[in-house]
Amino acid sequence: MHFERAYRQVALVSYGNEFLTGAVDSEILDRHPLLFTHFPILRDLEKGTLLAGSASHLLNHLKVQGLYKISLHFASDVLQPRTDSQIFDFNVGEYNFCIVCHFPNQIFKVLIHVDEKPLWQEYDTSQFPLQSNYNNYHDSVENYVLMNVSPDFSDKILADLQPLSWQSFYAEYQKEVYDFEISKRYGSFPVPLTESNCYEGNLYQKEEQFPLLPYSLKRNYVSNLIINAVALRYRFNNESHIKNEYADYWRMTDNEKIEFSQASNIVEKFLPIILKHSANHYQNATLDAQTQSNTPFVSISKTIENSRDTSTSNLENIEPENSESNEVSSGFKWFGLIKFLWFMLWCYCALWTLAYFTVRWGNIFVLSIAFLYALYKILPKSNEQSE
Repeated sequence: MHFERAYRQVALVSYGNEFLTGAVDSEILDRHPLLFTHFPILRDLEKGTLLAGSASHLLNHLKVQGLYKISLHFASDVLQPRTDSQIFDFNVGEYNFCIVCHFPNQIFKVLIHVDEKPLWQEYDTSQFPLQSNYNNYHDSVENYVLMNVSPDFSDKILADLQPLSWQSFYAEYQKEVYDFEISKRYGSFPVPLTESNCYEGNLYQKEEQFPLLPYSLKRNYVSNLIINAVALRYRFNNESHIKNEYADYWRMTDNEKIEFSQASNIVEKFLPIILKHSANHYQNATLDAQTQSNTPFVSISKTIENSRDTSTSNLENIEPENSESNEVSSGFKWFGLIKFLWFMLWCYCALWTLAYFTVRWGNIFVLSIAFLYALYKILPKSNEQSE
């Protein structure tokens, strides 16, 4: 399976549905990191001519015809293999995705990814091509053609859109994948569930699948399972790479290598299914309060975090008040003492100047009066402060 193309198809379906409902505009859709570097174009099935040159143009082109929803499916489930085109090769192999377009009255059409055949072009007498080769001007386009769907496949399309229990799928994924001890060695078990913003991390790292789902969402079952499965698949592939001579794989016993292959195959089987469900059911994959309380593998609930934040903020508000009152009381003691000494010194100096020519015991008399004056000035202030 071409996983990088699959990631782009998931993004096209999830953001495309938001675009069809008006939740995102064409700028967000066309500038999406995955759809901007490999933007989808719609071409005529019979002649190969360009019908729409970007994701928003493609959806608007079909919206005029009544399109109201798109969904992701395995191409082998909804299409029969085709080999009769002189222009295109159809990617309808196992685990290749196609995008089903929903029209009124339960009419389905399918956008199928195609590769242009290298020698399909016809030339005129002057050796000029009769049709434009749309792959030559940019290496980052992905060709799609619109095809009719046989009514025989309608049941399979509707089956993929039946409500999905993400909690059950989450439990099944953990049971199947981590039944192997070697999966626990290379992956995170239990699969962590977090609700941080989907757009954290490096948008261009394929093992961090944050941009696949609409930017307004928080992390949910979908994104957490994708992150885990992609990271685990990367570790399996890296460990078994023929050029990685230091990998553990080459020092494993035969039984360990068998378990390694079985675990790797399970992850390879689950990842396409996760991607299909993520495009069709991401709206129902949220981690609500009930889910968090029933799941032992989630982070602390927001209620507890909020209560902790509130108590912490209250303590922060209380502590400065106590420290401030302590500072005021200690500062008052020093200020009162200094004020007392100042009044005493002022009165003493003033009286000493008047009694300069008095007898020797005049200094004791002046000092006593100064002491009493200072007490008189300071005691009423301290009483008021104590009250």
